[in-house]
Amino acid sequence: MKKYIIPFAVLIATLSVVFFIQSSYDPKKKNNQYEFSSTDFIEPDENFIKCYENTDCIKIKGSACPPSAGGVETCVDKNYFQEYISQITNQAGNEADLVCPQVYLVTNRTCGCIENKCVII
Repeated sequence: MKKYIIPFAVLIATLSVVFFIQSSYDPKKKNNQYEFSSTDFIEPDENFIKCYENTDCIKIKGSACPPSAGGVETCVDKNYFQEYISQITNQAGNEADLVCPQVYLVTNRTCGCIENKCVII
């Protein structure tokens, strides 16, 4: 009976370590996983949509996939569009690395500055 106690204790200790590692593992911390999917709308930061007139605003993609491939459209201040694209890439991935649904969702809507915010009209 005594010869089974040590292997049993080692087994219990090993299982305890494995359980601890699994319970502390967070899959969102992996480099290849993102907070949003490739077609989810990424809400722009407040300073990216501030404007004073309609010519301040530009219509661009609002998701990792462009509207011509299943993504969404949004309007941002033309001076901050590159920062917004970087925000999308950080939260949903780079378009070149994703598989986008080939659904054409481009509209003829334009951008306007309403209440000092760029919006699709």
